[in-house]
Amino acid sequence: MNAKPLLSSAVLLSLWLAAPSAAAAEKNGWVRSQGSRAEIELDVLSKSADWSMADVDAEVSTFGLTFALVGQLKWHGRIHLDAELPLAYGSVSASFRSTRLGVDESGSAGSLLFGNPTLGAHYARDLSRKLAVFVGGSLSIPVLSDPNADARATLQATLPSRAYFDMYRLIPQHLPLRVRGGVEAEVATRLVYRADAAVMLALPTSGGGTELVLEQSNELELRTRGAFGGGVRLQTALTLTQEDLAQLALEPFATYAPPKSAFYGRAGLLVALDPPLGFGLAEDKIATLRLAVGHRF
Repeated sequence: MNAKPLLSSAVLLSLWLAAPSAAAAEKNGWVRSQGSRAEIELDVLSKSADWSMADVDAEVSTFGLTFALVGQLKWHGRIHLDAELPLAYGSVSASFRSTRLGVDESGSAGSLLFGNPTLGAHYARDLSRKLAVFVGGSLSIPVLSDPNADARATLQATLPSRAYFDMYRLIPQHLPLRVRGGVEAEVATRLVYRADAAVMLALPTSGGGTELVLEQSNELELRTRGAFGGGVRLQTALTLTQEDLAQLALEPFATYAPPKSAFYGRAGLLVALDPPLGFGLAEDKIATLRLAVGHRF
């Protein structure tokens, strides 16, 4: 087994164990970029498409499940360490039938694979009681160096699940470097606005070309007096090295954050809005169920 994913797991565990056992939540609990936390993220994507012409029928079904362990540790002053370990399971099934040709065939491919472990750091601080900013960067270890047919099927099923956001987790045969920054603000009582931007430069490790992706998202979240809240997120991924430059996606979401508790959860449905991945509720397009649970410490 490749030792790099195991090394990333050890780093995540170290972040958990080494974190100070301070208060469970920050003074401003809506500020995500500050403090220490551990989180589990789960993305589920299932889609299918079929074609019929004369006596020919064909169908392709895709299922993808992406799992990520995410850690953030407040290390020294306003400096925070970041680590991610993604895993993915995907399968692609296809069938082809034709009475005239005497053909009735089907097949499938897929596997479980490690994604690219990521290590990074960011600087985060408050500019006022209602405004916080952060800036940082990361490097992903390219473990997907030579995917076989099953691994390629898994990537086909999972790589588009976030509408080309966070591609550094699963992009094969590239070394991803990422710079990011953003703001978080309480624009009204219990109404939080977040905006972030990132640039991913993925350098080829074995053939292929360099990939350059710009990401930007805007999010509004209403935090109620109780445990439940919700909001909406609008994101754009701009792939400068592809013909179709921009991919828009919208995610309505619900949140769970009990008062005086360090645990939190989130559930959303990410829907691609425009081609090539959208509209997400149509056949063979991208509508991903996103789940996350975490703990601040």
